[in-house]
Amino acid sequence: MKSTRIALLKCLALPGILLFTSCDKDDNLPSSQLEDTEETSQEVDLTATMEDIDEVTLTGFQRNGFADRSLITLEEDLCEKVKINWSPNEKRMVIDFGEGCTSPKGVTRKGKIIVTYTGRYWVPGSKITTRFDDFYVDGRKIEGIRVVTNEGFNENDKFFSFKTVVEGGKITWPDGTFRTFEARHTKKIFLPNGDRGFVYAVSGGSKGINRKGNEYVVEIKSPLIFVERCIRTGVRIPNEGSMEIKVVGRGEMKVDFGTDGCDREVSITVGDQTKIVTLPRS
Repeated sequence: MKSTRIALLKCLALPGILLFTSCDKDDNLPSSQLEDTEETSQEVDLTATMEDIDEVTLTGFQRNGFADRSLITLEEDLCEKVKINWSPNEKRMVIDFGEGCTSPKGVTRKGKIIVTYTGRYWVPGSKITTRFDDFYVDGRKIEGIRVVTNEGFNENDKFFSFKTVVEGGKITWPDGTFRTFEARHTKKIFLPNGDRGFVYAVSGGSKGINRKGNEYVVEIKSPLIFVERCIRTGVRIPNEGSMEIKVVGRGEMKVDFGTDGCDREVSITVGDQTKIVTLPRS
């Protein structure tokens, strides 16, 4: 983000890919600004959670020799207690975190991710379907069915294209509040190039009911870019990109992640008012 920005919120980041912390200063914000920030944080958190689940799935494939290591090898972020039950004859894999354990980067997961597949992750045409059995990430329960379809490789720009669909999605927080969602995204995964590492470019949108019971629609206006060098530091916020969030009864929010930088600062525009915030914990 631009160094000239003055953040309205300054927060300390806790360890972990998916955690955002808020400051006591949040209580002093106008309620409308706090709602805008929370709505943005929850949508970013949703996108990051789905990407993390994809990476856990790919890590399971890697451990079982079912991923092409000459293409992309992900740095594992699984706790020691995780059990991966591989059933190649059934084209099925169960990633079991048991009663819960914390990964080296501080992500606490419990329960099971159940994966079925038609072929290898990097083979065009392969379809990977993910379901959840009492699965939690950092205390939040994840439900729904996620289908990732490999739509091929672009030789010129060196990226794989994936179509991702979520049906019946739901995230439930420890206080019992929840957010439902249906999502349709296209994800490009660019092959590593030197020190840059891999890059994700996510486009598309989602819709559902937020934690306050209001309908919302999200449209990514310019692709959300996630880069490996930031993910390795525990920052799972897009490096760049923008999206629009429309909430019934609240109008439209435009969210801009800037053009570079491993940080949690975003600009949120509502009407003719723009504010710079550091995303709090959702």
